[in-house]
Amino acid sequence: MWKIFLVLIVGFLIGFFGLLKEKQIKINSRLQTVWLLLLIFCMGVSIGRNGEVIKNLPVLGGKALLFAVLAVIGSVAFVFAFSKLFLEKEEEK
Repeated sequence: MWKIFLVLIVGFLIGFFGLLKEKQIKINSRLQTVWLLLLIFCMGVSIGRNGEVIKNLPVLGGKALLFAVLAVIGSVAFVFAFSKLFLEKEEEK
């Protein structure tokens, strides 16, 4: 687990201090997309091979939908409250 945090911190520092050139940033963006697609593919294979997940998919799908809807509602409520508290005060100044 510490390796993940170490790589994350190194990546953050490289980005924060602007150590990459524009061409390297474009290459990094493409690599991120490729690795993300590979990760999603591997997750799909793992889910497809797991009979328990397939059997429980209707229940899991309903829970996932509920979780997603609640997350969206919570996010919208937070942004609304945040904007009322802070952005209206900025406009008054």
